Amino acid sequence: MKILFVLCLLSIFAFPEQPPKREVYRIHFFKAGAGKLKDLIDAYMTMPPAPPGHESMIFRHQSGDDWDLLVVYPQGEQAHVDANPNYTDAQLKLRARVMGDYIWHTDTYVTGPPLDDVKKALAPAKGGIFLVEDYRALDGHLSQLDDVITRDIASARAHGSVRFDHVQGAPWDFLVIFGYSSWQEYVAAENDPGADAAAKKQGFKDSADVSFALREHIAAHHDTFVSRIE
Repeated sequence: MKILFVLCLLSIFAFPEQPPKREVYRIHFFKAGAGKLKDLIDAYMTMPPAPPGHESMIFRHQSGDDWDLLVVYPQGEQAHVDANPNYTDAQLKLRARVMGDYIWHTDTYVTGPPLDDVKKALAPAKGGIFLVEDYRALDGHLSQLDDVITRDIASARAHGSVRFDHVQGAPWDFLVIFGYSSWQEYVAAENDPGADAAAKKQGFKDSADVSFALREHIAAHHDTFVSRIE
């Protein structure tokens, strides 16, 4: 029995539980050309089916920053860039159509949670709303901002949340998406009497202190409400 007990202890300390592997995502922000938003949305809604596990998630701007569409492409555990891609005719037509529909776009590779977790947090729902927040850290403040955002997410009252960490592309460091089933749920979360207790549990003075803590470490940030269209 003693030997079995020792072996159990050794197994616990020798093989600690590993966090889920992170995955790669490609994130596009689009600013549609004048009168082109409907066509840009239709282009994505009618695009050729992606391989399983690589289906895009599309969000439309409601209020906030100066862009129209956010598209999240899951890439798996590795992303591959081909200098000589073998596009099909349908892919070439879609590419030409999309490029003719926008004024500008950003293309960023990030790491994020496993795809199943992302799908759950960002699942489409009738009347659902999402808050998209991007952050750029002050010079030398990346780790501090990382810590504050981690604690902010842990204390948030949203029903789902996802954080993506910049790898290559646009000039932001973190992208966070909070999910709410409706505008009413968002308002209720903002006025939740338990928010102060949740914030204190994460080391903040109260829920209002979260905003002040973030502003000690950010060079720029944008908050945008979106709805999911696919």
